[in-house]
Amino acid sequence: MTPQLDVNDDAVTRLGLMDTAPEERFDRITRLAREMFDVDYAVVNVVNSETVFTKSQPAESDFRHTPIEDSFCGEAVKQPAVLEVRDGRADPRFADRAIVAEHGIRFYAGFPIHTDAGETVGTLCLLDTSPRDLSDADRDAFERFGLWAQAEMRMDDPGASGAGPGPVPAASVAPAVRDDRLAAGEVRLAALAIPYGQVSGDRSSWQQVGDRIIVTLADVMGKGEEAGGFAEELIGALQQRAHLDPVEAMLSVEDYARHDKRYRETFATLFHAVIETRSGRVAYVDAGHGLTLLLRADGTSERLSSRNLPLGLRPSDAEWEAGETVVGHGDLIISVSDGALDAYDSTLDSLRLIGEDLRRATEPDAFFDELSIRVSEHVVDDDVTAVVISVR
Repeated sequence: MTPQLDVNDDAVTRLGLMDTAPEERFDRITRLAREMFDVDYAVVNVVNSETVFTKSQPAESDFRHTPIEDSFCGEAVKQPAVLEVRDGRADPRFADRAIVAEHGIRFYAGFPIHTDAGETVGTLCLLDTSPRDLSDADRDAFERFGLWAQAEMRMDDPGASGAGPGPVPAASVAPAVRDDRLAAGEVRLAALAIPYGQVSGDRSSWQQVGDRIIVTLADVMGKGEEAGGFAEELIGALQQRAHLDPVEAMLSVEDYARHDKRYRETFATLFHAVIETRSGRVAYVDAGHGLTLLLRADGTSERLSSRNLPLGLRPSDAEWEAGETVVGHGDLIISVSDGALDAYDSTLDSLRLIGEDLRRATEPDAFFDELSIRVSEHVVDDDVTAVVISVR
């Protein structure tokens, strides 16, 4: 649908995102964008006719509400595509605005975010205190980040096609499903799935091939049967490529998915890993997921992540960034979908809290019991999936 230029206050109110707390589903977009484009700030804003509310921003910044007349975004929301300003100080449209004159921002790129109905409700922005230009490749990548932020914002629109029935206590959704098996004697895998509706858009799977364990978790944007079916196909395609290393498997599946029209209409965050049980080597690729934590037996921890965009949003010429680590006796790996964070405070710090709960529980089943109780006690409006890998 043709976007409505300028913001729609009724649509902004309908989304319910104005003045809400930070959420990891937006923060991971701005975190990756800031790293990829090497800018001072990457932010997601909710914009109405009076104010620009910054929903996601770097931890050290303190944007909150900016009068629309003092911002770049007041112009960005009037554009059909990305607004790029090389140097605000040299641009008469912005030179006297507070964002430039008082805060010293020179470079700006803003992607206008629209609802399914074409209503303008927000922006994804890059800001820097030095003038700069985006290359054609940068511009293409930034537009893909914008589509990611737009998809996340549309998930909050009760009038959008494919949107869920609205936030409800997760106790009223379909019952949790658990799967548990021993693999290669020394590695135990356990999983919990609590769908938001009758069908989950999250999927996890694993298999043992000789002394290798192949583990995959996928979270397809959307809810219901269509998202669930696509997630099932992606998981199956990756598991069928068990003989390949993670990057080769992702490249192969990506090529396969490009021929499916649904790939052009949605995207998926993924964590795909191969664990060698003899050596403890873990090779993995993370596609915009970022919610996998390695808990060492010595009490330390590290997040297994990357700067890869989700499958379906990556530029065709981008290279997959691979990851590798080594696990040993007593180590744990937990990977969750972002719905699990809603059972805590919805930010990335929730992943740390999840890790602490897993350590205290000592066994996956006890941890799953606690997580299920948390989900039942909080408003969780997304699927919840958790996979735990234990090294004995």
